[in-house]
Amino acid sequence: MHFFYLDETGDTGADLQNAEQPIFVLGGVTISDKGWRKTTDAVEKVISDFFNGEVPDGFELHAQGLVAHQGPFSQRNQEDCNDHALALLDLVIDLKHRTHFVGIDKRLLLEHADGEEHDIIDCKIPYLLGFNYLVSYLERFVREQCGLSARGMIIIDQKDMYLKPVDELTHYRRFDVPKGRQLKRVVEFSHSIDSLRHPLIQLSDLVIYTTRKFLECDNGYRPSWSAEAKNFFASCYDRVQTRMWRTNLIDVAGEEEQEARTLLKLCQSTHNGQWKRNYTII
Repeated sequence: MHFFYLDETGDTGADLQNAEQPIFVLGGVTISDKGWRKTTDAVEKVISDFFNGEVPDGFELHAQGLVAHQGPFSQRNQEDCNDHALALLDLVIDLKHRTHFVGIDKRLLLEHADGEEHDIIDCKIPYLLGFNYLVSYLERFVREQCGLSARGMIIIDQKDMYLKPVDELTHYRRFDVPKGRQLKRVVEFSHSIDSLRHPLIQLSDLVIYTTRKFLECDNGYRPSWSAEAKNFFASCYDRVQTRMWRTNLIDVAGEEEQEARTLLKLCQSTHNGQWKRNYTII
C-alpha cells in the first residue's frame, strides 16, 4: 500500500481575485506502508533536535509559522528556521519518498474557466480541479511505478466544504466512467481528522507551502521580496521537484476529462524555463 498525503495552500474557494494568495497548490508526499513508521520517527526526531529535546506541548508543524519564525518558532532566528525547513525536506530525499503537487494560477483560471468543463465538479474551484487531476496522476503512478499488486490510499486533510463534491467525484471516477478508465489502483480515500496526529500531513504542508511561495516568486507575484527569501524558497522547491515522478502534466484518458485537462494546462502554475539560473540554491 502506498499512502498519498494531500494538503492544500492558497485555498480561497471560488474567490479567484485574492491578491494575497494568487496561486493555489494541492499536494504532498508519497510514502509506502513499509516506510511509514521510519519516516514518522525521522520527522519527529528532526523536530525534537530543533527544540533540543523539549518539543512544546501540543506542538504542530505549521509551515507558515516556521517560515515566519512565529508561534513555537518565535525564539529562533530566520536562518535557524530556514535550516530546519530544509532539513525536513531533505528527509524526503534521503528516505527516497516521492512528492506530488499541482499548482493553479487563479488569475489564469478566472480568465479561461466557465465552470462547465467537467460533468461532476465546478472547475472554477481550484481545489476540485486540482484534486481531479491528482487522482489521475496518482492512479497512473501506482500502475506504472509501484508493481502489479500495489494499491494506493489518498489521505486528505479534511475540509468540510469539499466533502460532498469530493465524494461525488471519487464515486464517479470509480464506477460511472467506462470500465477501462475506472479507478482501480487508488482504492481508498481517507480524511485526516486531526493533523496533530499525522506528522506526514504536516510534512506535506511544508512541501506545498514552500512550493506555493516559490511559484509566487518565480511568476512575478512577489517582486519586493528579498533575494534571500527568494533563494530560500527556490532551495525548497529544488528539493521538492527532485522527488517528483513527473514535472509536466500527464495525459489523462477519456473524453469526459479532456476539457478539464485543457483548462488545467492553460492555468497551471509552474516554474519558468531554466529557473535555477535566477537563484542561488542552498
